[in-house]
Amino acid sequence: MGKFVIVLALLTLQIYALVDLVRADSDQVRVLPKSLWFLVWLLPVLGPAAWLLLGRPQVGPAPGGNGGSGGGGISGGGPRPTRGPLAPDDDPDFLRRLDEQSWAARMERLRRERQGGPGPSEPHTEPGGSGGGEGGPAPESDAPTDGASA
Repeated sequence: MGKFVIVLALLTLQIYALVDLVRADSDQVRVLPKSLWFLVWLLPVLGPAAWLLLGRPQVGPAPGGNGGSGGGGISGGGPRPTRGPLAPDDDPDFLRRLDEQSWAARMERLRRERQGGPGPSEPHTEPGGSGGGEGGPAPESDAPTDGASA
């Protein structure tokens, strides 16, 4: 039974290495040309091991590159798609637009306050502001009363 498991493992290694070698891009194969790797693969145990350790394209980005592309292998060949942010608050463009919109709304509110005096009150939309505290309708209703009594 032990010999059967060993033979099955070696056969699996041989087949896996062959499939990986066939699927690998010729431009990304390391050390030897792809055609010579087929000859090396024919060696019973050393061939597949040499391919997996020395000839197989690297899966990660190339050292010193700009991110590089993914390698071959069973999981896929060619460049890997770049992943974008998973949530809106992880997206720098979204956060920048949000800041710009918040700033534009704040500047518009300040411009209206300077041009028209106190003007009609708007609910607070700033972070940390309460909806009805300072700047709510109560101070405006008191302002004409104070002016009339004086």
